[in-house]
Amino acid sequence: ERLAKQLAQADLKLKGGEFVALMVILAVVVGFVVWYLTQRNILFGIIGAGVGAFLPFVYVRSQQGKRLIRFNEQLPDMLNLMVNGLRAGYSTLQAMEAVSKELPPPICDEFRRVVQEMQLGIPMERALDNLLRRIPSDDLDLCITAVNVQREVGGNLAEILDTISYTIRERVRIKGEIRTLTSQ
Repeated sequence: ERLAKQLAQADLKLKGGEFVALMVILAVVVGFVVWYLTQRNILFGIIGAGVGAFLPFVYVRSQQGKRLIRFNEQLPDMLNLMVNGLRAGYSTLQAMEAVSKELPPPICDEFRRVVQEMQLGIPMERALDNLLRRIPSDDLDLCITAVNVQREVGGNLAEILDTISYTIRERVRIKGEIRTLTSQ
């Protein structure tokens, strides 16, 4: 289950068994190559096999990080698109559908999945929780919490999301300034 979650976060279309098979194949191949190149030294062959088995995990972690960064960069634009849609009279589902059609991957892919889940009858709260499970972003968690609270309590979702978007943009700007000052 944990492996399936990691593969989903990296957006790799592999099942857990396929990933384990890939690990075994890489372990054997890398172990054999290292064993052969080191004049058939069994110790280096075993070390090579260990490295080969570890390589898929490195790749998955790398893909998770890249995808999360791209998602977080697109989040303020997604919030602005949703705010504009809500102000234009769209429902929350219609605004999410507009996000799934207008923005580039990975955010459009994820919101397309959320819309499809909701169209299949999954409640919005659970569909958004599934999104948060696939994209472990603190900013996204804030947005999903705001949507869920607004659905229970009521209020102007467009204003709430607009405020969150402004907060996220300012935090990104301040982090950039800190990075610049630190590098100086």
